[in-house]
Amino acid sequence: MIIDAIQEYITAYHNLSKAITNDQEKQYFVEHADVSKETGLLKNLISSKTMLQPAFELLLKINKEEALDIIKSWYLSRNISRAITDPVEDLAIMFTDIKEILGEEELDKLLKNRKFLKKNMKNKIIKRRLREAIRFAKEED
Repeated sequence: MIIDAIQEYITAYHNLSKAITNDQEKQYFVEHADVSKETGLLKNLISSKTMLQPAFELLLKINKEEALDIIKSWYLSRNISRAITDPVEDLAIMFTDIKEILGEEELDKLLKNRKFLKKNMKNKIIKRRLREAIRFAKEED
């Protein structure tokens, strides 16, 4: 029945929320990850925007290349001014996670990537918001 499925979802969401934000749980996950399996699961959470920020943080820790590829392919190399949802809203925290976990050098390398679609910087609103996200990450300590 639908009501049972909804209740199961709410319970699972609550359990995931507690686990994915618990420092001990996250550390255990990173130390014992089956990278090929967990990468797919985390990417699924990120693409569905379910616990996007903690899932991205964990993915950065277990599979840096896949996490950076998400930023490049889902955010930087597509025309985000035409997106149905607002992809820019997540970038400030994602950029901050990259800086904190991988270092400022890695963040700078990402931001200078040739895949960064120039069209996004021609849209004044997107350009301003992207700059705000970058500034937030750079200033955050």
